[in-house]
Parts: sequence; structure tokens; C-alpha cells
Amino acid sequence: MEIVVSEAAERLGVGPSRVRQLLNAGDLQGRRAGRDWLVSADDVARLQGQRRRPGRPLGPLRAWGLLDLLEGGAAPWLSYSARSQVRSSMSRLRDVSADHWRSMLRGRSRVVRVVAHPAAIPRLLARPEVHAAGAVEAVRRGFDLVALESQRDEVYVPSEEWPALKKSLTLRDAGSGEEASLVVRMPERVWPFDSPGGVSDAALAADLLEAAEPRAVSAGDRRLSELLREWQSK
Repeated sequence: MEIVVSEAAERLGVGPSRVRQLLNAGDLQGRRAGRDWLVSADDVARLQGQRRRPGRPLGPLRAWGLLDLLEGGAAPWLSYSARSQVRSSMSRLRDVSADHWRSMLRGRSRVVRVVAHPAAIPRLLARPEVHAAGAVEAVRRGFDLVALESQRDEVYVPSEEWPALKKSLTLRDAGSGEEASLVVRMPERVWPFDSPGGVSDAALAADLLEAAEPRAVSAGDRRLSELLREWQSK
């Protein structure tokens, strides 16, 4: 379903010019219709779900540290004092909503939406430095979620490896209004997946919070809350 810019602006609580900026930047999906745009209602719903709470997010190192600590890791990239501060903050968290999780963790990765030939995606996933992510991987892990055919493939890639991978597999960034076939996530300032298990459940759950599908958001919220309760009970 598509809606006009004025309706998208009303739903998002911004002006029409801001909606056009989001479209031009590729942060909102849509297509040109003459001089104006038609905007994806599903993508507007995704942004509505990501409305930021007041306050600053955690920095990337601390955001990844929190997710690692939830899984029983040691967040070795944090200093002793930073690790203690994150643990102290985690111990005080109660009844955390999906919006609160999303606000705290939103600065952890750079996200790129990509157009890829179908044959390129299995080749990308076969690379040892690339890890499967997203709803499909969450379902495989046993999250309380049903994968939909419309869900895009998602991967984690080290930022320093991305330019070479992008070139070798003839991948390109999706343009405004263009449907992406792949979501690439690049953790900021740290590669937190050196353990044999690859991407943690906590990271997958955090990513689900950014989905357009409400069931995916709920599944991510539930898993993070489960992990938090388990951590706090130790």
C-alpha cells in the first residue's frame, strides 16, 4: 500500500519536506509519481515504530557491551570502568519496552540496504567473515516468530571488509524508491562476533526491534527481556 507525502508526514509527526528528505536519503521507501512521491505505508509504519525516546543512546561500544553481557560474555573491548557502568545500568532496568531497548541500542551499527542478484546472497553468506542475521536467522534459532516470504535477507559484515565484498559480488546500494534484496549491518567501532556461535541471540533480538512487522518487534522485545531477567537473577 502506498500513501501520499502529506499523509506520511502526518503519521510521522513531521513536515512534508522532512519526508522528502528521508526519501532522498533512502531512509524511507517510495517512488516518484510525477512531481511528487508515493510512500510505502509499511515503511512509514516501520519508522513510526522506531520513534526515539528522549535521551541519548548508548555509544556503540557500550551498546555492544550490553548485548554481550546479556549473553554471559565479558565485553572485552570495554574498559573496566565502562563495563562496570554498563552492568550497573543493566541491574537497574525494569519493565523495559521495545521503544526503550531501541533507543538505548540504536547507535550500534551502520545499516545499508542493498540490491543483489539472487545468486550473490548465498555466495556472500558462505564467506567466513559474514554472519546471517535478521528474522530468518531468528526463526532458525527458535525465536517465537514465523518468517515471512517478504522478509529480506540480512547479514553482519565487518565494515573494513564491506567495500571489497561489495565490489566482488557486484552489489549496490538501493536507491530511493528501489526495493532492497539484502540488509547489511556493520557494527560500529568493534566486531563483537568472535565467539564460535557468531551473532548472539541478543543481537538478533535487537535487530528485530527495527522491523516493520509488529510480530518481529514483539519477538525481539520478548527475547531481550528474557535475557535481562536471566542476567539479573544470577
